[in-house]
Amino acid sequence: MTLLRQYRVSSFVLVLLAMVAFSIAELDFAMLFFSVVLAVLAWYVTEGPRGRTLPEWVANALILALLGYSGFEFVVRGTIEDAMGSLGRFLLWLLLIKLFAKRTRHEDRQRFTLATMLVLTGCLESVDLSFGALVLAYAALAAWTAMLWRLSLGADAARAARATEHGFAPPLEITFGRRASPQFRWMALSSVLLIFVGSVVGFFLFPRFAAVGLGGMTQGSVTGFNDEIDLRGGDRITESRRELFTLQWFDGQSEAGPSARPLLLRGAVLDSYDIGGQRWYSRRGGQSVGTLRTATNGDMTPLAHSETGEALTARFRARFEMRSLASDVLFSVYAPVAIATSESRTVSIDPNTLLLRDASDDRGGRLWYYELLTNPQPDAPLLASLSKQARSRPSGAGVGFPVAEVEPIARRIVDEVSRTANLPPEPEAGAPPEARWTRNREVARAIASWMKSNFTYTTDLSGFGRIPGEDPIVSFLERYRSGHCEYFASALCAVLRSLGIESRIVTGFIALEYDERARSYTVRESNAHAWVEVRTAEYGWTAVDATPEESLFAIQERNRSFADRFRWIYSRLEFLWNSSVVSYDASTQEEFAQRMQSGWYEALASRFDVINSRMQAIAQSLSLGSAGKIWFGVIGVGLATAGLAMLIRFVQRRGLRMALRIDRLPPREQARIQRDAVFYIDALRMLGSAGVSKPAHLSARGFAEALSARDASIGAAFAPIAEAYYKVRYGRLSPSKSEASAHSALILALREVLRHNSRARKTD
Repeated sequence: MTLLRQYRVSSFVLVLLAMVAFSIAELDFAMLFFSVVLAVLAWYVTEGPRGRTLPEWVANALILALLGYSGFEFVVRGTIEDAMGSLGRFLLWLLLIKLFAKRTRHEDRQRFTLATMLVLTGCLESVDLSFGALVLAYAALAAWTAMLWRLSLGADAARAARATEHGFAPPLEITFGRRASPQFRWMALSSVLLIFVGSVVGFFLFPRFAAVGLGGMTQGSVTGFNDEIDLRGGDRITESRRELFTLQWFDGQSEAGPSARPLLLRGAVLDSYDIGGQRWYSRRGGQSVGTLRTATNGDMTPLAHSETGEALTARFRARFEMRSLASDVLFSVYAPVAIATSESRTVSIDPNTLLLRDASDDRGGRLWYYELLTNPQPDAPLLASLSKQARSRPSGAGVGFPVAEVEPIARRIVDEVSRTANLPPEPEAGAPPEARWTRNREVARAIASWMKSNFTYTTDLSGFGRIPGEDPIVSFLERYRSGHCEYFASALCAVLRSLGIESRIVTGFIALEYDERARSYTVRESNAHAWVEVRTAEYGWTAVDATPEESLFAIQERNRSFADRFRWIYSRLEFLWNSSVVSYDASTQEEFAQRMQSGWYEALASRFDVINSRMQAIAQSLSLGSAGKIWFGVIGVGLATAGLAMLIRFVQRRGLRMALRIDRLPPREQARIQRDAVFYIDALRMLGSAGVSKPAHLSARGFAEALSARDASIGAAFAPIAEAYYKVRYGRLSPSKSEASAHSALILALREVLRHNSRARKTD
């Protein structure tokens, strides 16, 4: 296939790759299928034997119709958060129309521009590894296509010149050598490598910002773990299948297996509700956080000790292995006792919530795996040890909910629940706090069970209208009784607080999907979850989940796909992509620079110390005394001079091989030609010193003819030298002594001709 034909194929593949990349960024596989099928059909129709294309007026009408439909859909159904997605879908279908249209230079430029805009739109929509790989492939193919496009323009210009010059036209480009296609490919490959290196350097020098706000825009789609709950947005929970991490659960006998109940993996605790913003958040002010350093050999580091100084015991062990998640949050089951990490890290633990964070400031990436010893039912001494610095407050302090409309609803709910559930009686005023904590737990469980039976789970609330002036929790309890886990947790926590029961919301993940072959849970982005914790001891809290578990299992099974079995193949690459590329910001750059600077300094210092000690040992063994440093200095200068001479010799030999065009020959043949054709090399050097260098594209005889056209005497003197060189180069004849003398005579004759011409020019 010629380079000009490759341009048409390459430009089509470039557009196709842009469509695939955007579809992957949107996770819209229906759009991926239809766009690829239509694009292949367009290639067959337009580039096939008949070469049919859409008339210009039809293509323009389709474009106008697409523009009108896209604008109408965005105004009626779209949100500001989906603006980039709407723009990308418009560009994709516009590209498909362009593929069916008549191909011109103007259309080619438009296709290239639209494809690039489509990929850039996808960059604002996704940070997945698969999309990143497609972007890299697109950048490399775009460089190759752009160079082919430039060559195609040259071909069109040559055809136009041939038509006006009666069949004669200049060449497309200045050619060096006789193999244009390989040289073009090497040039394209060099350009792609240069672009890639420049991009990597620019990425490290100019990282993206750590956090960029959107000016208070609410999210219309929520996915993954979040450290707050915004009930104004999140109309739809996306059911992403992206694998975040795996979890192996070991019992007391260190046997891996499934847990009796789904595991709730805690990530954030939300204890405050903003009635104006309609969101749950965490009050972090004034909390003291403890830190510890994990062991370097992977051993367990206790998070707390008993009063006697002995390590606290645990019933279960959990091993978390990251896939695509790169976060400083260390998700854990209540309550963590000890931790081990893949490398030594600084870990913080909040005594009020028992949440763990990776607080290391000396590492650029995130953890690959970590292990926890846990006790899901901790006793009082364990909780007291883990919560030594926690803010102690009496039972019932700070309980209440700011939305007044919830309290009468809560009273009606507890009355209804009391008819079917055997709830403990209300403790008297002087009763111990344990009695109230027991009743709090039973009331919370009864209300959660009632909500599971009377409310329905859905991930799409777009059909539920927002009532002006009415809190979303009230609407959920009184009107719709349908929502996702954030609404179930918010409603349960609001009802309990209105009843005087101290409670809080926890966000994180729920482990549902167990792989029997791998003997581990697979936690995906769609497993993000929210539930409630009720205070049941001085420092103890009990998890209560009102979300119907059967609905979560049904969604899990519905979204299970055949491709899930093969994610382990690139899971480690996906983790490295997220931890090293996606999460790379200014703070990570600073840490990386400090590590590199200190690493280089320490390495050079240690190497210098080793060399200095060895030099002193050698000087002592040779009894050089104080003159040893002078001797070593002299030897160092000599070695440096020898190395420089060898480098100069290497460069000269390489230049000779390229001038003789023997760089692709075997080394033995190269050495023979350089030895036997030394006269030809001397002749080229003389001519170069005289200002007549040999062009790389001319052969020896062609150079002799060019010299004759310029100066007959020089051409006549160089011609026999060129003929003698051909005998050595292609005839493989080693010159005899008489032939070597004849070659020397030819060189002397060429030197005399050059001197004569030089004197003549000076006289003139």
